[in-house]
Parts: sequence; C-alpha cells; structure tokens
Amino acid sequence: MTVKQTVIAAAFLVISTPVYANENIFDRAFSYLNLHERSNRTQIQKVTKVDPVRTPWCAAFVNGILKEIGLSGTNSNMAISFNKYKTPTKTPKKGDIVVFAHHVGFFQKFSGNKVAVLGGNQSNKVKVSYFSKSSVLSYRKV
Repeated sequence: MTVKQTVIAAAFLVISTPVYANENIFDRAFSYLNLHERSNRTQIQKVTKVDPVRTPWCAAFVNGILKEIGLSGTNSNMAISFNKYKTPTKTPKKGDIVVFAHHVGFFQKFSGNKVAVLGGNQSNKVKVSYFSKSSVLSYRKV
C-alpha cells in the first residue's frame, strides 16, 4: 500500500467510525421516556423489534438504542446477555449499562444506596426507576 493509499484508508476509517458518547446514548433512550407498551406499542416495536405487549422488552430496548446510535449490542432479548457486554466498570457514567439478574437499562446516577436506571419495560413503559445497588450484577462501559 502506498503512502497515499494509507492516508486515504485512514481518513475513511475516521469518517466512517460512528461518533457517540454516553450522554448521547442516554439522551436517545430518554427521547422515548413515558412511552407505554400498550398506548405506544408501534413506536416501541420500531426500536425494539419485538411486540412489547407479548415479550419482555428491556434488553430489546437497550439493543435498539445502541443500534440507533451506531453500536452493536448483544442481539439477545435476555437481560443477562449484557453481563458480558464490553468492559465492566465500578464507576459507571451516565449512559453506561446496568445489568440485573432479570433486567437491564442505562445508568443515570447514584442516589444513596439506590441506582437510577432509565430503561424499557419498567412498569410497562420507558421510565427512570430506582433499584437497590445490591441488586446490580454489573455495570458495563458503552
């Protein structure tokens, strides 16, 4: 490969690499806030690719948001599939992934002994809910 070809290839790689940040991921998920699985069924189906009335959809929501941002997810509708996603962290940033035994969502903040999580299928809609820190299996960097 010539020097010119190397420079062109490197420029293409920079241009074609998705630009994202945790804040953008969180904001994208937040744009779906309060959509309910029944009254907003079609909108939720577009992002999750599942019927939210018939299928537990928290993992599908996380995968859908990651895809919208240009990242790969786990391609699984099982929340636990995110327990091995990318790199674990003990100091999550807003937009990182929070994994529980039977649930997954996006980290917002800590509040005392609770963790605020933005996710789908929380009381049948997209919302921020507070969970005990002790119930978290892992935090995953995005």
